[in-house]
Amino acid sequence: MNAGKESRGRNISPANRCSVLAVSSLLFSAILVSANPVIIGSKKFTESYVLAEVAKRCLENAGIKVQHRQGMGGTIILWQALRGGSIDVYPEYTGTIAEEMLKQPGASIGEIRNALSAQGIAMTDDLGFNNTYALVMRRDRSEQFGLKTISDLRAHRELKFGLTHEFLERRDGWRPLSERYQLAPAEVLGVDHAVGYSALVKGDIDVKDAYSTDAKIGDYGLVTLIDDRHFFPQYKAVFLYRKALSEQASQALNDLSNSIDEAEMIRLNSEAERTKNYAAAAQQFFGTTDSTSPFVSETFRNKLLRWIIRHLELAGISLLLAVIVGLPLGIIASRGGAVGHVILGITGVIQTIPSLALLALLVPLPFFGISVRT
Repeated sequence: MNAGKESRGRNISPANRCSVLAVSSLLFSAILVSANPVIIGSKKFTESYVLAEVAKRCLENAGIKVQHRQGMGGTIILWQALRGGSIDVYPEYTGTIAEEMLKQPGASIGEIRNALSAQGIAMTDDLGFNNTYALVMRRDRSEQFGLKTISDLRAHRELKFGLTHEFLERRDGWRPLSERYQLAPAEVLGVDHAVGYSALVKGDIDVKDAYSTDAKIGDYGLVTLIDDRHFFPQYKAVFLYRKALSEQASQALNDLSNSIDEAEMIRLNSEAERTKNYAAAAQQFFGTTDSTSPFVSETFRNKLLRWIIRHLELAGISLLLAVIVGLPLGIIASRGGAVGHVILGITGVIQTIPSLALLALLVPLPFFGISVRT
């Protein structure tokens, strides 16, 4: 009788095995999702780090488990990650949302909210300050040429411009700005944001794009050129978050509305620049001045564990797809006929496509494309 039971155990049909494997993979993914904390992303500059830490502290005060992924990239990376569910929250600016993400220049706040809502994203009210773009120069160079406004640059083509790569490509960046002001400098270089400040101070470049609340403007004694033709739109700081976020978490984020004015943001940025401790700078916003905060970026151990789990998750997804899609197609193809020949023909063509070419094709696609996890 035991032999009969063992025989029946060994003779589980392939269909049942596939079902068990598929259900197990789905349960595994569900467990991973349920165990995830709220993920906050940030761009690669000081103010984004600080605002993300402010949101992290606020959510933690509400009893919510939070993780901050620092410096994930630029606007497109963060936006794709938010829409794809790789992150839940990140700080952004209304001008960037309208111009770059929604492609609706001049959109009202109501129009922005509606467009975001259609994509499953919500937005807090503004945090209380406007961090617009600006062009800055060293004070001595500004005084040497008598430059006070952006229009004044038109008469000095010899000046070297060092602009961030994102600003060079933005719809509200260098190209439309130069057209509005009729600027045609002899040399325009693409530089990293931090490297650009160093080049400006050393005199390697003469003009740089900056954020109006950047602490380095005051630290280096730079001059902000007046936007006399009112080119730059409003860049009110907000938090974007997924509508699927819990009511408790979304309420905590919205409680930060109108709580940080421009002077306060400059002060927090300056503290972060001085100490390189973004958590400590954020604590000052909450009235805590402990600059010995134990916060550091994600530890190697936690990062390793996160990527192991992610690897297992991806392996489970690929196995699930192979079982659900690949196995039935293989059975059909093995039986021959017109359909079988079509399946074999398509798979034969796909095998010849280089993996890098496939990657390039998948990058723009939601879920498969660029995100914090790719």
